[in-house]
Amino acid sequence: MRLCLLFFCVFYLLQAHSLKIDSPHFSKADQEVIEQFSNPDEEEQSTITQTSQNDESIQDQRETFKQFFEDIDKNDLKIALMMPKKIIGRYSSATADTILAYLATRGNNFTFEIFDCGDEEHSSIAQTYENIQDQKFDFIIGIFTTKGAYELSQLDLKLPIYIPTVNKKQLDFITQFSPLIFFGGIDYDEQISLLLSISDPNLRVVAYNDDSSVGERLGQILKEKESNAYEQVIDNEMAATFSKNAKKQGEVIDHALVFLNTPVVKTGLLLSQIGYFKQKASKFLSTQINYNPSLLILTQKRDREQLFIANSIFATDQKLVEYASLLNSDLQYDWVNYSTALGMELFYHAVFSETLPYFHEKLENNQVHYQTKIYQLNNKGFFPIELDKFLVRKQPQENNNIDDEQEETQQSQE
Repeated sequence: MRLCLLFFCVFYLLQAHSLKIDSPHFSKADQEVIEQFSNPDEEEQSTITQTSQNDESIQDQRETFKQFFEDIDKNDLKIALMMPKKIIGRYSSATADTILAYLATRGNNFTFEIFDCGDEEHSSIAQTYENIQDQKFDFIIGIFTTKGAYELSQLDLKLPIYIPTVNKKQLDFITQFSPLIFFGGIDYDEQISLLLSISDPNLRVVAYNDDSSVGERLGQILKEKESNAYEQVIDNEMAATFSKNAKKQGEVIDHALVFLNTPVVKTGLLLSQIGYFKQKASKFLSTQINYNPSLLILTQKRDREQLFIANSIFATDQKLVEYASLLNSDLQYDWVNYSTALGMELFYHAVFSETLPYFHEKLENNQVHYQTKIYQLNNKGFFPIELDKFLVRKQPQENNNIDDEQEETQQSQE
């Protein structure tokens, strides 16, 4: 079966007229594939079916997007991937693989080309964007940091561009956006708010922040919500030798709400050492950054019993997941790849509106709106918690609405 899929995938890749892709290169952590997580369980698949927004609302949201693609040649879709390779690292290959997987799954002829703008300076981005426009591409996927997204927003855009790596909230200082720029970044603010909703407001909040821009950003979001939170930056050396200060760190985490704003390897190191402390935290909380099955290898059962992780990735078409897997693109646990495929669907469904969607997220005010759920981890993998049983604080309004839609959908099916 997999050989047939591989042959079909390669056949469509050969149809690309202007394919310029470097060999994929992934970090060691990304090579850790756990086969038992390869398929979503029936319970999660059922949950996704029940919680997906109704078809009418999805159609209304995508009608706005469709107006930009009325004159496209459906026999040769032209997609450009624009990015500063040196800045975005491994995603220079991963996003290309994701785009190819989506197009191969749909089965139409296409032209696909990668444009490296080198850096995120205004002149570099403007020149590359103009080059893509001159070559009459239909749609652009842009992989940028917040800086690059800002520079793009300052251009006189003529061609639609979707940025899967940035959430519109990160540019909330901009008062007006071009209608041709769309954002697909997940909402860390919403995820942290949901995690706090299952946390006792009377307990001390502790944040272990990674020494990276993502760790810093997560720490800032948390600090805005919990101004008295204790914060500590965790570098590689500190993560590896965390237990050397067991007495002090044990006092810090004792009966506290501990946010792990660290990537999966550091989180595994921290939890495995904290597990031996006499003092115990009330809960360990984390965002999308730790929705990764590698935690099953990096931690023991006792280490993760009170670990709660927010996640905005849900089951999509299984054929698409398989194609992506053949091209080393993870759509189940890598949110940038997931968002990239979702962006491709927005474009594809705008051109071929009669096709069945693979994704059910809404597009609201030029930003993809994700549903967020909280998961725990057992020996079989991630499983969603029953939020009502854990709620301590008032739930974020957006998630309240989602749960209402979920309940109504379930009742109608019954």
